[in-house]
Amino acid sequence: MSNRQVRDENKMRVVKIAQDLFIDEGVAVTSVNRIAKEAGLTPMSVYRYFGTKDGLVIAAWRDALAQFYEKFMERYARRSENLQTGFEKYVACMEEYTNAYTEFPKWYAYTREMLSYAMEENIETELNINDVFWQFTDREIPIPALIALREGIADGSIRPDIDIHMIYQILVNAYTGTNIYDGTKYAIDPVETLRTSSAIIANYIKNDT
Repeated sequence: MSNRQVRDENKMRVVKIAQDLFIDEGVAVTSVNRIAKEAGLTPMSVYRYFGTKDGLVIAAWRDALAQFYEKFMERYARRSENLQTGFEKYVACMEEYTNAYTEFPKWYAYTREMLSYAMEENIETELNINDVFWQFTDREIPIPALIALREGIADGSIRPDIDIHMIYQILVNAYTGTNIYDGTKYAIDPVETLRTSSAIIANYIKNDT
């Protein structure tokens, strides 16, 4: 194995361990020393790979979002392949986004932790936590749904009076809102909240004429 391969393997191991520790114990209290020990490396090696702790936080966050986006797109591509109308594709998109959470059972906890850390800490990195989050959540994840909405208006399966940009904003809120607001004290399941929001939107936009 080349030095580059060893380096890449070590970096990915550190990222995965950091993700687990950030979810279970919190970002602020998880030290680089602890992560390095779990990874079987020295703290100096971790700093050499990521520069700072915040550099590692960003790398772990970007990796988690990329994994989620990939799983979501795989599910949606399979589901939508033979669908005929924009409305059907929209429903499939929303359902598969929700279903993708089965691949990441701790996703909401991780997102809340990362956004809380971003608000509490002064993170001095070139690309901060919120930038990485919105890169995926605002610009990439809802795009298939936005395309489906446009197709639905064109083929008549979605009401022609629907403002797709308004629906797009509601989608973004549905994707992100239950990450930010902690409903655990009311025993609210965030995935079911998202699923219900999706169904309400679908009923609102469907063209029944």
